[in-house]
Amino acid sequence: MQRIIQWVTIFYVIVLTFLLEMPSSLHSEASSMVIEPAKGYTHLMTFMLLGFLTALSREKRSLLFWGCVLLLYAFTTEVLQGLLHPFFQRTFDVKDLCQNSLGIVLGIALGHFCRPLIKSAF
Repeated sequence: MQRIIQWVTIFYVIVLTFLLEMPSSLHSEASSMVIEPAKGYTHLMTFMLLGFLTALSREKRSLLFWGCVLLLYAFTTEVLQGLLHPFFQRTFDVKDLCQNSLGIVLGIALGHFCRPLIKSAF
């Protein structure tokens, strides 16, 4: 079961990276499908799922290590959006970075507390 969660996490990171860095023309089409009040929570929820999956799939490294790696990932994706602005018309947004970081922390905490329950179920 642990291996499956690890592969799901890797696949999720790949898809998330694409979604975060895709051109704004594609992004605006995709975000038009999201209900308006939910738009503010998309970053929070996507990174919460990432933190949750990471907390469940970790084996040897500590939660602090993976939390730092994920926070670096969140920061890097936002900086890349700013650097690639001339090509993709995406911008660096502090609000998104804060939502990403909060989502990671909440997801890791939730995954840490749910991990024993999920392990005992499988």
